[in-house]
Amino acid sequence: MNKNIKKIVSLSTLALASATVLSLANTQTAQASTKKPKTITVAISSDSNPYEYMKDGKLTGFEYDILHKADKDLKQYKFKYQVYDDSALLSALDGGRAQIAANNFGKTKARAEKYLFSYPTAEGINAIFSSKKEDITKITQLAGKKTEIPTGTNYGDILTTWNEKHPSKKITVTYSQRALADRLEGISSGQLDFLFASKSAAENLVKTHAITGVVDHIPTDLNKYPSFKTYEYFVLDNSQTKLQKALNKEVKKFAKDGYLKKLSEKYFGDNQVPEASQFKTK
Repeated sequence: MNKNIKKIVSLSTLALASATVLSLANTQTAQASTKKPKTITVAISSDSNPYEYMKDGKLTGFEYDILHKADKDLKQYKFKYQVYDDSALLSALDGGRAQIAANNFGKTKARAEKYLFSYPTAEGINAIFSSKKEDITKITQLAGKKTEIPTGTNYGDILTTWNEKHPSKKITVTYSQRALADRLEGISSGQLDFLFASKSAAENLVKTHAITGVVDHIPTDLNKYPSFKTYEYFVLDNSQTKLQKALNKEVKKFAKDGYLKKLSEKYFGDNQVPEASQFKTK
């Protein structure tokens, strides 16, 4: 075989090898592009304005908008929303019926041992709701007062901490699964002295349910009692570490590019984006 023939054979072999590699790469790219995204079920409230609620027959709200935008970015996932009663949201995670729960959840020690949490989406804006007669404006005025909260909430941790640190100024706490609207009615009727709750969510319920005789104030001495400060999170099934990482990346990006601020101002009327230190793995 002369040199020219050898050269032709070598070039042909190289061309065939290149074509094979290119074909394999194209096949892998095609397979990746046609791979179906993993369906993620989001257990969500529909009566927690402005976080997630129904408007003109469609879900909307601060947290819903965050998830909706993240869903567009995360091509490996497809979010499906399933509305549950507030009391059944975490049970949906427990039963494997959902992988994310959304309802402006706070973090508690018990929850952190059982579930995964996203980075916080907002700093909690909480207020003391009381009767016009009581008109409570300070945390120190809660001593000796009666309140009612659901079991397992961050508000329970807050009040438990208060009672442990101030045994002579204890707050009387009753636990129940009554909806927030019903507990606000309890203030109006005189059953309860106060509620410490999300300002925007509770104010919307007062308006929607036409509850009378209830006023609210952000505590004027809040800075003196940092244990009353809260953040809001998405809660995830504890097996969803990859999803948690992907969702955290989105939340952090939204905080950096101004999207969280835009939503916060739209739904809360103020910038409630958490400080940068909150967007770090702890």
